[in-house]
Amino acid sequence: MARYHAGEELFSEIMVLGKPALFHDMRIDRDSVPKGLYLYEVRHDDTGFGDPVQIAKGIMVNHFGSILTREPIKLPSDGYLDIDPEKDWDYGDGTNLTAEEFIKKYPLKRKEKEFER
Repeated sequence: MARYHAGEELFSEIMVLGKPALFHDMRIDRDSVPKGLYLYEVRHDDTGFGDPVQIAKGIMVNHFGSILTREPIKLPSDGYLDIDPEKDWDYGDGTNLTAEEFIKKYPLKRKEKEFER
């Protein structure tokens, strides 16, 4: 299964769960994600291949795409967070950014930097 290098791709800026994120419709290589970003995969619905309905660390079936966030997403104990595509996902204005541009656009606050992994 092909995976793409996060540092070499152009992503769509979106909002997920009210927070800025980057979206790519392909799988991203976890080892290529820059420090300060978190990688998740998204599952699409069974009925129409078009609505993102679940976020997890990895998705095997119905892979919709990958997202990068500046803050971790709290996942339930089973590792799969169900989302409402109408309320929890917004494609925004179509802005495209690299991972590095996103990091610069959304710098971590001082407190967050102290706890960065």
